[in-house]
Amino acid sequence: MSSYNFGSSGSMWRVVFYERRGHRIHIDRTGPWLPDRRLAHNWAMWFKERGYHVALQDSAGTVERFSQGLPA
Repeated sequence: MSSYNFGSSGSMWRVVFYERRGHRIHIDRTGPWLPDRRLAHNWAMWFKERGYHVALQDSAGTVERFSQGLPA
């Protein structure tokens, strides 16, 4: 078990990217883990404004999508 302190909320957050690859939607979960949801949300909105399809994922695996529709 990790000794890393996840903070009072118990969660880390990261930006998740969606892209279409042929007939499938690929989810790229390589964004760095961030200790604060607000910080991760700000990054997600920054990427969304630039045309990326994004969502937030918490360390428990829950995904909250921000982009509507599927990537082109």
